[in-house]
Amino acid sequence: MNKIKLIKAIRQKGLQNSLISIYYNIGRALPFRAQRFPDGRISNWYKSQFVEVHEVKPSGKGGKYGDAYGFYYRNGERADARENDPEYSWCNKSDTTPQNIPCAACGSWILLDILGEPTAEPAKIYGINDVLEKGQHKGETLVDVIHADWGWVKWANRESGHFFFDVDAVMEERKKDIKVLHPDDVLPFGKYKGLRLKSIAEKDYRYLRWLAMKTEDFTINFDELKEFITIEPPPNLK
Repeated sequence: MNKIKLIKAIRQKGLQNSLISIYYNIGRALPFRAQRFPDGRISNWYKSQFVEVHEVKPSGKGGKYGDAYGFYYRNGERADARENDPEYSWCNKSDTTPQNIPCAACGSWILLDILGEPTAEPAKIYGINDVLEKGQHKGETLVDVIHADWGWVKWANRESGHFFFDVDAVMEERKKDIKVLHPDDVLPFGKYKGLRLKSIAEKDYRYLRWLAMKTEDFTINFDELKEFITIEPPPNLK
């Protein structure tokens, strides 16, 4: 098991992960550490805390639900889950046995680290030269699908519980399809279709910034465009 690749692949699922699904996907390894972002929200407060899972008791059809037991950490150290009211905390720093973790079967859990060894086969991590074994691209190599149907790869990477990819390798391969536009390149679409990027930057560079955020098929070299911007650029362009 390549732990780093597995952690990165599972993290891509984001809001789809529960502590129960993580447990299965890492080959039932215990303990492991995970962090929750309720409703997908990310803040420094959420980032400061995580749980260390020491026991999982699946239940329901297919073991999809269940309970997880462990300890609560804040800023890397054991802590009371309710900092200002430890009496009613689900886990206190003085606890010596794993405690029932709230919302273990809910989504929004992010895998941080795997501390134990797997006791079952972890989720398969597809490398770019591997042949997909199921789904609409069954029988095709991942590298071919990256270039032919990036939308599907992006969906499978984030939403599907059946596909886990070598994230770094996939993104490196994807770069081959992303064109870098330079000042003398002509914009092929949009309200400034037919104009060179340097001309657009002179009159409406904010449009180019907006365009760059809306597409994944090309990037714009803004460093080369600086000299053509006639008004004070925002801090991130300085």
